[in-house]
Amino acid sequence: MSTTVKRPAHRPSRRGVIVETAFELFSAQPVDSVTVADIAAAADMTSAAIYYHYPSREEILLEGLREFASTYVAEIERIATEIVTPARRMGALVVPFLKWLEDNKIHASVYFVQSRGSSQQVEAIRRRNALVLIPILSAAAKKSRGRLAAAEAGVIAVATIAELETFASSYLSEDPSFSTLGRKRFVEAGVELADRIAGTVSA
Repeated sequence: MSTTVKRPAHRPSRRGVIVETAFELFSAQPVDSVTVADIAAAADMTSAAIYYHYPSREEILLEGLREFASTYVAEIERIATEIVTPARRMGALVVPFLKWLEDNKIHASVYFVQSRGSSQQVEAIRRRNALVLIPILSAAAKKSRGRLAAAEAGVIAVATIAELETFASSYLSEDPSFSTLGRKRFVEAGVELADRIAGTVSA
C-alpha cells in the first residue's frame, strides 16, 4: 500500500505585500528613516520574514521603483500615442499625466519625491527610464510639430522629461511652486511650458 506524502498548502509569496506596505511608509517619510522593523510591523510580519524575501530595505525599494518605472513609461507612451496631435500639441500630456499621478499617488510620491537621490541604484533606474522615454517623446514631438530633425526632437524629449518629473515632484510634495500658484494655474503653467519646450507656441 503506497503512502502519499502530504505537501504543505501553497502560500502565495508575500513579496507584493511587503513592497506595498513599504511604499506606504516611504511615501510618508524619508526613505532612510524607514527600517525593516517598521515595514515588518506595518505588514504584520517579523523582520526575519522580511529578510527571507529581501536582503535589505534597499532591495524592497528598488523592486517597487522598477515596477513603478514600467507603468510610468507605459502611461507616457499611451498618452503620447493617443492624445498628442498637431492640434493638441505636447501640452496635452500634462492633464492626463496629472490624473495618473493622482491615481498612483503613493508609488508616484516615492518615485518622484521621497527616493530621489537616495542611492546610485535608485538614480540608475531613473536614468534607464529616461533612455526609454526619449524615443517615445521624440516621436510625440515630431507628431506635434510635423517635420522635425531627430536631434531637435531628442532635445525636446529630454527637456519634456525634466519638466514632467519636476511638475510631478512639485505637485506631489505641494512645494512653494505649487502652493503659490494653486492647482489650476499650476496645471495651466505646466501645459504652457510643455508647448514652449516643443516650440509650438511663441515665447
